[in-house]
Amino acid sequence: PFSAIVFIAIQALQVVFAPVPGEITGFVGGLIFGTAWGTVYSTIGLMIGSLGAFTISRMLGLRFVEKIVKKSYIDKFNFFVTHKGLNVSFILFLIPGFPKDSLCYLLGLTRIKISDFIMMNIFGRLPGTLILTMQGTALYSQQYRLFFILLSSSIVLTFILYLTRSFLIKAFVRVVHKIRYLFCRE
Repeated sequence: PFSAIVFIAIQALQVVFAPVPGEITGFVGGLIFGTAWGTVYSTIGLMIGSLGAFTISRMLGLRFVEKIVKKSYIDKFNFFVTHKGLNVSFILFLIPGFPKDSLCYLLGLTRIKISDFIMMNIFGRLPGTLILTMQGTALYSQQYRLFFILLSSSIVLTFILYLTRSFLIKAFVRVVHKIRYLFCRE
C-alpha cells in the first residue's frame, strides 16, 4: 500500500545522494506503476530531490557543493553562467545523460528564483522521465518490440542531442533574446 510513497522517496533520494542512476529508477517506475503513474511518481520524486539538492547548496554554499560535484562540472558551469546566462539551463535538463542532479546543486549557488527552478526542472526532466516509464511499462506488458523501438529511439535521440548541444543552446539563447526584445519594446 505504501509502494508509491516508497518509490517517490527513493526517486528523491537518488537525486540528493545519487546512490542509483536516475535512469534506472525512472525505468522501474514504468515497470511497477505503468506509464501514467510511473511518470507522475517519478516527476514528484525528482522534483522533491532536485529541490532538496538546490536548497542544500543554497544553505551550505560552494565549499559543500565542491565535495559533491566534480570540479570540471563546476568550472564548466561557471563559464556557462558567465557567458550564456541561466535561461539555457532548461536545455541542459532536456539533454539525456546530462548530470541533472549536479545541475540542481550548481543552480542552488545562483540567484535563480525557486519558482523558475521548479518549472525548469519539471518541464525539462519530463520528456526523459516519460520515455523511461514507457520503456518500463512496455517491458512489463511484454511488448518487447515497443520496448526496443523506444530504447533505440532514446539512444538515437541522445546521440543527436549530444552532437547538437552547442547549436541548441545558441538557438535557445537567440529565441530568448527575441522574446525579451518583443516584450521590452512595448
